[in-house]
Amino acid sequence: MKSGNRRKTIRRISKYLLVVVVALALGVGSALLGVGLVTEKDLIRNGAWYTGLTYGSEQAGMYTRAAVAIEWLFALNRSEVIYYMADTDDAGQLLRSSCDYRIEGSSLDAYASWWSITVYGADNFLIPNEQNRYSYTNKNIEYDEDGKFTIFLSSTPKTGNWLPAGNQKKITLALRMYNPAPSVYENLDTIELPHIITEECK
Repeated sequence: MKSGNRRKTIRRISKYLLVVVVALALGVGSALLGVGLVTEKDLIRNGAWYTGLTYGSEQAGMYTRAAVAIEWLFALNRSEVIYYMADTDDAGQLLRSSCDYRIEGSSLDAYASWWSITVYGADNFLIPNEQNRYSYTNKNIEYDEDGKFTIFLSSTPKTGNWLPAGNQKKITLALRMYNPAPSVYENLDTIELPHIITEECK
């Protein structure tokens, strides 16, 4: 092959590769942007907690499904369970292991036949701990005389309902309501959910 033809071939290949790289970059960028936009656009807030209208539903689009997969691993159908998430306290401060928290509330049995509150680390996985304790449910949580509960979320052990927070820069709480009552769907932003209160930070 002559040197002139070789240069033309190299230029054509270079242009082709450039187009492919740009297309891939735009595709990945738009996907990530879309996930972020859908996540924010579809949020319904209730105190420190948030959920989404289309999460777990058949109406969820491609980006919404991606957001659920990234943020809320393996979400079930919305007719089976409602997911609430919280990554801040009631004052809007990010949850982290260097602080101690109280999660206070009343029984949620009127809203769901079974419910749980689980803590996740910065990688969206359960936080390893010697107690193998990752969540409380309406079947194992301890209530006070008034029928209310307090969960202590901290790195240091507490008496009562204690969730180990490990050593995480970011913490996320997941509140799951299985077989939710119709009133939950109708009042996602107003039903009474547990409060998340910061006690102290190190």
